[in-house]
Amino acid sequence: MVTSQQVSTGEAEGAAFELMANRRRRHVLSYLRGVTGVVSVDDLASQVIARELLEGGPVDPDSVEATLRHVHLPKLDAAGLIEFDDERSEVVPTRVERVNDPFDPATFEETSA
Repeated sequence: MVTSQQVSTGEAEGAAFELMANRRRRHVLSYLRGVTGVVSVDDLASQVIARELLEGGPVDPDSVEATLRHVHLPKLDAAGLIEFDDERSEVVPTRVERVNDPFDPATFEETSA
């Protein structure tokens, strides 16, 4: 018999994998693990752009900032890993240390969301 604790543990693991399945979110978390205090969205976008350029391929800076603001930062905020203030264009890492190494399992499947 499956207990409610097992179901909620499985749901939490599934949510964590879904959260980490996107490379851009992994870049955000990787950068934020090394900082304390407030980070501007512009600075964060610059860091993500630099990391994506190192990987090769085209990078659209406007797309990076837009997806950070409207997709990735709200998801990380909802997960409790950061505090995202869109009005002030600021991010505060709160629990990013819970993510050991966002790039460790290289087997994460890339998603667009």
